[in-house]
Amino acid sequence: MKKPVTLLFLFFTLLPALVWASPPVPFSGKVAIDGVNFHGTAQFSFAIRDHAGAVHWRNGATANDAIAVSVFNGRYVVLLGGQGMNPLPASLFANHDELYIKVSFDKGDGQGLVHLAPDQRITAVPYALSAKMADSVKQGAVTSSQIANNAITTAQLNEQILKYLKPEVTLAPQAPGLIFGGQTITLNSQAQGKYLTYQWYKDGQVIAGAIEDRYVIQSVNGSQHEGNYSLVVSNDFGSVTTQATSLQVDGTPTSHTVASIGMDMIFCPPGTFAMGSPTSETGRDGDETQHQVTLTNGFYLGKYELTQAQYETVMTGNPESLNAKPGGFQDNPSHPVNGVSWNDAQIFLTRLNQMEQTAGRLPNGWKYALPTEAQWEYACRAGTTTAYSWGDTIAAANANWNHGADPNQTVNVGQFSANPWGFFDMHGNVREWVGDWKANYPAGVQTNPEGPASGSFRVKRGGS
Repeated sequence: MKKPVTLLFLFFTLLPALVWASPPVPFSGKVAIDGVNFHGTAQFSFAIRDHAGAVHWRNGATANDAIAVSVFNGRYVVLLGGQGMNPLPASLFANHDELYIKVSFDKGDGQGLVHLAPDQRITAVPYALSAKMADSVKQGAVTSSQIANNAITTAQLNEQILKYLKPEVTLAPQAPGLIFGGQTITLNSQAQGKYLTYQWYKDGQVIAGAIEDRYVIQSVNGSQHEGNYSLVVSNDFGSVTTQATSLQVDGTPTSHTVASIGMDMIFCPPGTFAMGSPTSETGRDGDETQHQVTLTNGFYLGKYELTQAQYETVMTGNPESLNAKPGGFQDNPSHPVNGVSWNDAQIFLTRLNQMEQTAGRLPNGWKYALPTEAQWEYACRAGTTTAYSWGDTIAAANANWNHGADPNQTVNVGQFSANPWGFFDMHGNVREWVGDWKANYPAGVQTNPEGPASGSFRVKRGGS
């Protein structure tokens, strides 16, 4: 019995480790003895507790483990989680929104570590901690206002400390590779640091009002929005500028409609993908050697399988005496057409191209044709690497295929979920012709492959 097939048409364009600990974070404080700022090297211990008093981190194994800290005119800066201390837990600040720093100080008088009370609440981001330390060994020796009036300046911090206080960009903005007029484009960036401010630039000029970590462009157009975009992230300790990303607007529409038959098509941009299947994939055939394929030209492909109604519109009255309503499931206009041979498909394409050209809707150098097998798989995978675009297994909810729950016949196109690029029924319903002769996949890198020049069988894809 002849297996049912359907057609998908393309419209060529003319376009040629896990993190287990937080990094060390700086902490600054001040200490005085009898009202006189301490100066020299002293022993300190540090701990971080929650509002209930439970300690979630300390610098050493016990509360009596201390480290030597250099104090200059009463001020000191340490890297919590660094300088030989225990590392800071990765989830410390994520799991606790109210934390306090507990500091103990040994002034060298033989009394050992003395708690500098009260503990101060801290504010935290991944690379900076701060707390107002208005404490001293004797109560009242140093006040909060005195510390505020003698804040540490950027010039007083060495570069090793300063690099943790300045902003750090963790995600630079990257414009999409293919942008169409009218689209909404979002340039995303992420940075770590304390009290950050943002300013976007286009070609070195400030973009008024663009002061968030992302920049959204509504209804993009080339004359207004093409250019190089960068983001400056700043705080009191310095600023950093991201690498510029170039935004270029392509004039190619993202969709196309074949007017004579009302067929919706989606543009597939040029790109590179892994064609074929890994040897570990269940059910693979031996001729599916995985290899890299690059498609240098974009193309349009039918959003849905060609329907019986669309086929009949073109083939009614054809001089080749072909049935305009072929297949075993006739009188279902929204079902995919079936029972069409590869040669029948060529006749359909010739007639369709003539209709569109006569109506003045087919630009010079453009044509409707069957996709190559590489183009079909590129669109079917839509950037995925699994056996199917939705995963490695198939169920009745994924596609109309040879399964106990299906009706054992074709169904209306578009009844199941689309793949990530918006194509429907790339698996199931009916098998689909492509342009290539059947052959084993080559092992090497390929560019715009079209299959062998001759063969015994044409390729069908998609499954029925």
